[in-house]
Amino acid sequence: MQEEPWEVVTNGKHTYVANIKYDRPVQEVLKLARSQIGSWKYSLIDNNCEHFAKWATGLDVSSTQVIAGASGALAGVAIIGTFSENPKFAKFLGGIVLIGGLAILATKAVEKK
Repeated sequence: MQEEPWEVVTNGKHTYVANIKYDRPVQEVLKLARSQIGSWKYSLIDNNCEHFAKWATGLDVSSTQVIAGASGALAGVAIIGTFSENPKFAKFLGGIVLIGGLAILATKAVEKK
């Protein structure tokens, strides 16, 4: 993790606002966030951007996208297993990707105006 100007991070792309409410003062959030420069190791599953933001603000560390993706993948397996007469690995994989992907898309933050 490193600190970069907003323009560099967004690279001119549209940004989205995550509606996270927290009680920790902004200066403390920044101090905690900066304490992780060079040491926070990114991982999609357990150390992603949402985990970092929640950790720095003092909230329970979790990721709605990871939870939605895992839940959607399980739902995809269940649907294929229930409704397919002859389920094959490819069908299960397709169900995981389709339902898991849709679940992740449903968690997207609101576009910033």
